[in-house]
Amino acid sequence: MEAAIFESEGVLTIKEVEVPKIRRTTELIIKVECASICGSDIHGLNIPSGQYMKPGIIYGHEFCGTIIEMGADVGGFTVGERVAVNPRVRCGTCYECSHNKGDLCSNSYHYGQTGDGGFAQYALVDVKQLYHVDVSIGPDLAAQAEPLACVMNAAKLAQPVPTDYVLLYGAGPIGLTFIRVLKMFGIKNLMVTAKGEGRVAEAKSCGADIVVDIQKESVIDVVKREWPFKADLVIDAVGRGSVLSEALDLLNPKGRIILFGLDNNARSVISPGTIVMNEYTLLGILGKDFPAAVEILKNKDLGLERFITHRLPLDEIHTGIELMRSKKACRVLIYPNGLPEEL
Repeated sequence: MEAAIFESEGVLTIKEVEVPKIRRTTELIIKVECASICGSDIHGLNIPSGQYMKPGIIYGHEFCGTIIEMGADVGGFTVGERVAVNPRVRCGTCYECSHNKGDLCSNSYHYGQTGDGGFAQYALVDVKQLYHVDVSIGPDLAAQAEPLACVMNAAKLAQPVPTDYVLLYGAGPIGLTFIRVLKMFGIKNLMVTAKGEGRVAEAKSCGADIVVDIQKESVIDVVKREWPFKADLVIDAVGRGSVLSEALDLLNPKGRIILFGLDNNARSVISPGTIVMNEYTLLGILGKDFPAAVEILKNKDLGLERFITHRLPLDEIHTGIELMRSKKACRVLIYPNGLPEEL
């Protein structure tokens, strides 16, 4: 089968590899219908890498597919069924796993990062990583279950209410997903930062009430001009260190900051006293809420299809990566077994 292999820092290669075989009775093989390029895939290919990726693995962790073969002890699923995949495989024995903190498992195995993932025609997965997908949900949306699960987890912890003034940094795929979810939560005052006319237009089309083009305006100036006070909730979907420093100046007392974007090379300079004096809540978010994600995907108002900009076959994955890196694309979907005829 064809697969995209992470060779080394900055190197991704399309290769012919063996189709995976079931080794354990709880494993399944799925035919990958669709896989999405994530911002962390871009970070992982940077030099130096913004996230660790194990050399030699099949890349890609946002994917869905149909079951074609099941191990002897697999129950609750059927051959031919479409499923979404949670790529983080918990070890089950570390401190985090044994203390109800499994999303932070220190020994986790991660499809597409430390183990083989979804940028391939077929993928080997364990049954405990799978979620049923409603028959009304096509592969375009099912492939987005993983980033949506991350956003749903963040939204539940942030506890937004309709009266909150929310400032969202970032209008990439995750930022636009946040916009749609926050609108489902009833947020009426949502300001989003974007870079360039394309990103501004995408944020507006997804429902942002105010979009700040950071190439032209200062976020601080726009907040002062457009809002009666500062933000009640700030969400960093970018992951650059400068965002946290600025966010502390844009938050109302007792406000909340959600740190979602991840770049291990980023650094921030902040005043701890500011956090204490204003009783700010600062939350780092890494976990996923898959049950919430596959449930809300059934809601036609969610609208994640609004920002799908490119659908490409696997052998054009480098084109998709460069389009995202240059911000000429937003949600790029890869079809390892070829684009569906209806597209």
